[in-house]
Amino acid sequence: MPTASPPERNKPWEQRNVVVAFVLAVLVPGLGHLFQGRTLKGLIYLFGILGLYLWGVKMGEGIVVYNLPEKVGAKRITLHYAAQLGAGLVSYPALWQNRRLLKGNEVVRKLEQPLSAKFSGELRRSDRDSLGGKLEGVVQFKLEKMEYGTETTGVFTGMLDGKPVKLPLAGNFALDPPVGAGFKRGLRCSVIGENDEPLPESRMIVGSIPRSLLDSYGVAPDQNQLQEVTGRLGKIHELALVFTWIAGLLNVLAIWDCVQGPAYGFGDEVATGTKPEIKPEEKPETPKPLADAPPADKILTPTSTLG
Repeated sequence: MPTASPPERNKPWEQRNVVVAFVLAVLVPGLGHLFQGRTLKGLIYLFGILGLYLWGVKMGEGIVVYNLPEKVGAKRITLHYAAQLGAGLVSYPALWQNRRLLKGNEVVRKLEQPLSAKFSGELRRSDRDSLGGKLEGVVQFKLEKMEYGTETTGVFTGMLDGKPVKLPLAGNFALDPPVGAGFKRGLRCSVIGENDEPLPESRMIVGSIPRSLLDSYGVAPDQNQLQEVTGRLGKIHELALVFTWIAGLLNVLAIWDCVQGPAYGFGDEVATGTKPEIKPEEKPETPKPLADAPPADKILTPTSTLG
């Protein structure tokens, strides 16, 4: 008697809209799996891939994710950045930041608004010769009217080699462009005194203040900045790049898993609510008993005569 075939079970990745799952997986690693109800795998992809990517960004001080074509303003996507694009939405700002670099992004010589920020750097005789003084503290700048016009003046308050110090600042003020690679924005300014006393020789502070994430993430560095960070971080910067590349390529595989399902057979399982058909075991045939052999005296044997 023919038995009815068990009902076909829908695969988990086919129970939800595949197109929506694909778009979500492209934008955020693991989000497509969460949409499909594959929670464990989705969380593994979300924290594993994004964690690897963001850790690489942190190791490289933010100068990791960028699209740096050979010509400024070129629309070509480099191979370096193409691998990072696979990580999803977190890599897209680099496309937008390249356009911002071309719109009036210049070094600031005169402030238009007061500035107060944390400062980390050195006290030097010039912007190249170091006195060996390590500065950690806060800088405050404002635009002040002078007899000859307006000038940016300020004060540094903090520690110089572990000792408290207050440095009045004025002249040779230079602040790196607002949009730039890395989370640090370079700042230089001349020092006109120390603890309310004039200095016997000219000095200046050289260091950096924090740059906002909006103005730093995904911005392509210039060649000088790239050489500086690679020379200072060395192999750590290379490892940071590799982390972001691996994260992008891993998410490509995660997208494939979201759309096509895992790479193993599916469909041989027994459907829920049905019992497998069990065939009865075939019993071995019992050998038939042999017929009784005739007595020996009844057995006829051929005879032969010799002539």
